[in-house]
Amino acid sequence: MQSKKTVFIIILAIIAVVALILFVSPPFKTSQPATPKRIGVLTASDLQLATIEGIRAGFKEFGLTENKDFVIELRNPKGDLNLVKTMATDIVVSKPDLIVSVSTSASSAMKEADDGAKIPVVAVDVGNFAQLGVENIQHPGGFMTGVIVDNVVTAPKRMEILKTLLPKLKTVGILANPENVSYGNVIKIYEEAAGRLGLRALWYNVTKKEDILAAMQKMIRDDAGAFMTVNDAVISGNSNLIVPPLKQAKIPSIDFNVERGVSSGYLMVYGAARFDVGKQGARMIYKVMQGEKPGDIPVEFFSALTFEINTALAREMDVKIPESLLLQASKVYNQ
Repeated sequence: MQSKKTVFIIILAIIAVVALILFVSPPFKTSQPATPKRIGVLTASDLQLATIEGIRAGFKEFGLTENKDFVIELRNPKGDLNLVKTMATDIVVSKPDLIVSVSTSASSAMKEADDGAKIPVVAVDVGNFAQLGVENIQHPGGFMTGVIVDNVVTAPKRMEILKTLLPKLKTVGILANPENVSYGNVIKIYEEAAGRLGLRALWYNVTKKEDILAAMQKMIRDDAGAFMTVNDAVISGNSNLIVPPLKQAKIPSIDFNVERGVSSGYLMVYGAARFDVGKQGARMIYKVMQGEKPGDIPVEFFSALTFEINTALAREMDVKIPESLLLQASKVYNQ
């Protein structure tokens, strides 16, 4: 009798344990998918869209799927510097999991808007992190890190290419936007480069697309021997207003936008491919998505530069490309 009672107690105990297990962890309970990371993205213009595609490609290499693992919430002011600040504030108010800012102007606006919220930021395609208040790029601290692509620092090389193309060159026409956050640094570096090469920089300020035509007409009247661009959304986004006068006046030019330079009608381009910059940025963004703090991630440099020449346009403009430049070119367009 005692043994039957013992067996009965054991059975009740087993039933109780099984019931408890089923209550705590039902075997048929459907697991809930993880919520995708919301990534607020701010660009300066359409030019940075290639960078965004590079970020997407980089995420794919990590096995991430859009709308499942991450959602990109893109804001693009299309070159309107005033709208950049408004959009930066909008992103912070929306409280994404992390923020990606593409370009120096977008990153500057983002840092100011995010100063109180301190949402993690990865700034990609930035010319100078010191302008963002980051003095120690090895240990940035705070809530921001990113990738440096300094088109200003590479400007002397572009000017040197023009001098190699035209050994007797005396003047270089340059459009610049005084409202750009890098304006002072641009003037300084370009002037120093011109001085070393025995050139004189002719500056023409433009703050909006409506200023461009008059500036180009004055540049042609001033008999500029060549033309080069600076990294600014107003200038980079309006090549359709800049290139035709250059072609008509047969003024050789060099741009820094690999995705658009030669295809936009410039004679040459020397700079960074934004798609590849985006892929490098994706690695840093992924680290933040995994929980690393931006302030603990060293700022990186993008150093793979591309040099392209449109020899078909050179023939049309009666410009002879030296063999030394053709040998340096990453790509030559013959048609």
